[in-house]
Amino acid sequence: MFKRTKGYFLLTMLVLTGLAGRLHTNILTTKERHTLVAELKTSKKDLLKAVEDLSTKQLNFKADKNTLSIKECIYKLVSIESSLWASAQNALDQEPSSMQKTISNDKALIDIARQENSFQHKELKFKNSKEALKFYKSERTEMLRYVQTSTQNVRQHVTKTSFGNFDAYQLMLLNTIYAETYIQKIEEIKAYPNFPK
Repeated sequence: MFKRTKGYFLLTMLVLTGLAGRLHTNILTTKERHTLVAELKTSKKDLLKAVEDLSTKQLNFKADKNTLSIKECIYKLVSIESSLWASAQNALDQEPSSMQKTISNDKALIDIARQENSFQHKELKFKNSKEALKFYKSERTEMLRYVQTSTQNVRQHVTKTSFGNFDAYQLMLLNTIYAETYIQKIEEIKAYPNFPK
C-alpha cells in the first residue's frame, strides 16, 4: 500500500513540475547510448588485444621509411581520440547550437576517418607506448562513464572542427571509427613477412 501511494505521489510530482513530458526528449536515445557504449568497449578491447605482449622491437618495426610503426599508430590514435573527446566536451560545455552539421548520417563518418590527415589534432608526447595506452584507457573510461550516465542532448551540441561541424555524439562515435582504422593498420603491420617474431 505504501509503495503504491509513494508511486502515485512521485508521478503526480513529475506531472506538476512538468518533467513527465520531457523525461526522454533531452537525452541520448536508448539505441544511441547502446550503440556508443558497445562501440567504445569493443574498439578499446580490440586495440588492447592487438598490441598485447608486443616487444619493443615489434612496436618499433617499420616495413619501410614511409610507413608507421605500431608505436606511432598508438601515439597517433591516442592523440586523435584525445582531441576528439576534447572537442566533444567543448561542444557540451556550450549552449545547444543551431549550427548546421556537415554530415547528418552517422554512417558517413567512416569516410571521414579513412581520409588521411582529415582531422587536425594536437600530437601528444609520451615516454613509451605503455604510458600512451594508460592515458588512452583513462580517457576511454571517462568517455564511457559520460555516455552511460549523461542526461544531456548531445545531438544539440554542435561544434566546428578542422573537417566540419559535428555534434558531440558524432565526435564520440568518431573515436571508435578511428580506433578501428588504426587497429586495421596495426594488424597489417603485424602481417608483414619480415615482422619480428
